[in-house]
Amino acid sequence: MIGQLAEIYLPLVAWVLVGLVFLRSVPDFIPKFIGRSLYWVGVPLQVLAFMQRSEVNTTLWIVPLVVTLSLVVGFGVAWLLCRNLPKAEKGDFLLAAILGNTGFVGLAITPSLIDQSALGWVVLFSLSHNVIGSYGLGVAIASFYGEHSKQVNWTTHLKSVITTPALWAFGLGLYLQIHQIELSASVSNYLQHSIQIVVPLALLLVGIRLKSIKRWETLTHALPATAVKLLLLPIGVGIILGMLGITNSPRLAMVLEAGMPTALAGVILAEEYNLPVDIMILSIALSSIGILLTIPLWLWLFPA
Repeated sequence: MIGQLAEIYLPLVAWVLVGLVFLRSVPDFIPKFIGRSLYWVGVPLQVLAFMQRSEVNTTLWIVPLVVTLSLVVGFGVAWLLCRNLPKAEKGDFLLAAILGNTGFVGLAITPSLIDQSALGWVVLFSLSHNVIGSYGLGVAIASFYGEHSKQVNWTTHLKSVITTPALWAFGLGLYLQIHQIELSASVSNYLQHSIQIVVPLALLLVGIRLKSIKRWETLTHALPATAVKLLLLPIGVGIILGMLGITNSPRLAMVLEAGMPTALAGVILAEEYNLPVDIMILSIALSSIGILLTIPLWLWLFPA
């Protein structure tokens, strides 16, 4: 397992270092452009490509329910912990605490630690978390706590969620699956290859934004946000599933996914909605190291 984690983490660390060391002096419009490009183009392509590789099994309807419950509980606890922070930093904290990297890191690690019969649970958890969490609740949080060029009200935030490109990509992918419409081989291959630049670009963005952290005292805020992400959410998912009578590999699969590091998606949303990223960037770093300790804990507490 350690060797596999090292193999997964090597490109992650490498791309962040490239952004931090070689691109730290780029004009501010470049990270902004990268973030907006990922939000409007890169991530939707990633979601659509993901849908092309996945089978949405109706017998796993409980997965989106568990994802939603865990996000609501995590949001409630995180909101209590950050209620005294300035508005913009609350958004930074909330995104860091509840959004997880269930795709790039989760789908690379979890399948090798569970029985292959539970793979469908992993795939649907990652998909549900991205749609409901990152580009559903995450967009709502970023829109509410972010800066807008004009006065806004609740309809503005609702519009932000409804017009989220990733949700439309998910809807298109779902429509193609339901109606069993297959894309041509060339289009499908283009989708699968094009998304290979999404994760490196997101990691470069993290590296570039590391240089912008001027107040390292925000580490005191990043630590509780990381604790919510790495400990509270997976424990909550494990308890919810136990109450529903779901145990063994399916439960372990979803607990592992819930305990993945803070998501790169939070940085993309922060770029789009003008939020600070200090807490989020530090939480990504802390949680990426922390899962080396928490994964063995989940394997012990929730055996397959």
